[in-house]
Amino acid sequence: MTRAQMTTTTGPLGGRRVVVVNWRDLDHSLAGGAEIYAWHLARAMVEGGAEVELLTAREPGQAATTVRDGVTVRRRGGALSFYVHTALRLLARRRRVDAVVDPSCGLPVFAPLFVRRRTPVVLVMHHVHQEQFSTHFQEPAAAFGRWLERVAMPLVYRRRTVVAVSASTAEEMRRQLGWSGDIGLLENGADLPPVGVGDPAAKDPDRVAVLGRLVTHKRVDLVVRAVGRLRSERPRLHLDVIGQGPDRERLEALVVALGLEDRVTFHGFVDEDTKAALLARAAVHVCASDAEGWGQAVIEAAGHGVPTLARDVPGLRDSIRPGESGWLVADAPDLDEVGRRLTARLRTVLAEAAEPMNRARWFQSSQEWAHRFDWSRMRRQALDLVVCELAASTPVHAAQLSPRDRVAVMGGTSCVD
Repeated sequence: MTRAQMTTTTGPLGGRRVVVVNWRDLDHSLAGGAEIYAWHLARAMVEGGAEVELLTAREPGQAATTVRDGVTVRRRGGALSFYVHTALRLLARRRRVDAVVDPSCGLPVFAPLFVRRRTPVVLVMHHVHQEQFSTHFQEPAAAFGRWLERVAMPLVYRRRTVVAVSASTAEEMRRQLGWSGDIGLLENGADLPPVGVGDPAAKDPDRVAVLGRLVTHKRVDLVVRAVGRLRSERPRLHLDVIGQGPDRERLEALVVALGLEDRVTFHGFVDEDTKAALLARAAVHVCASDAEGWGQAVIEAAGHGVPTLARDVPGLRDSIRPGESGWLVADAPDLDEVGRRLTARLRTVLAEAAEPMNRARWFQSSQEWAHRFDWSRMRRQALDLVVCELAASTPVHAAQLSPRDRVAVMGGTSCVD
């Protein structure tokens, strides 16, 4: 008997079949925070005793199906055809699927259209993508994407439970999408070293880090340009870019064009030990992203005692405690102005980092803040939510537990017990 089969016999989800959907899985070359989040969702269902299938896209070289930690990972289709494959899979198994967790990675898969009406579907919103469609697609495809998110998604999920990963994402759903239904919170966690691990005295006040996927909307180019503006006044200033992605080639060309080859190092995807060593040396982490559902990289950097300088945008303002675990720079529609503001604040932060007492204070407060976020807590809450959804879908419980009550699970109520 496989581990996946064994988990179906015990736990609050024993005997249930749960599908988790995500655009990519952890082994995808472009995996990021959303993929870590989806993996913990899947793990939560396994821990509850469910038979779990994770539906994702497949990139060249990946196996079509693998089993990892009790989760069956089924990879089909590319960046767009993945949606078709997932819809057909849900339709084919609609009588066998007990619940679906459907995160929106740009767009969800509109799972309610492909399962039975009484099958619980939980929509997870990482962040609102209205502005990003124009960044990644040409018109009219971008306009169609905006319409799907703003009009079709609220219509399809209007009677389903919806959770956001941060308060900012919930606010943006109200503001940009006109979302009128209940929105719960299911916050991210983090895998971090223990509090106190590391040495603030070892941090280099001229060492800056960028951590995360290299994609256009992360605006790593603004950080590169900031380093270029400060190089004459800080001869030892160096930027470590930790991560991989489709924007790397453009960023490398920018570094060459600005003559910063000796000031910027692209490390690509690194193992955990290398990442820890790089963050152990960094005095500050900079995140210039247009918006985030949640600053996963911010919390990871904080766990290593590295505060973050970021734009005051959704997601990042949730993951930074200004003055303690980092600093927020007022945003602006003009990216050149954003770049100037980031440069000015980075200049000040690096000057303050020269004082050992400041580095020690930032180190301690950043670590303490990061350890407020825990994946085990997130998994318990996710499991509780799905258990409540299944209870509410039965004739006995449906009249007793409203959608508002189920969303309140994130506030501490429990169906598991």
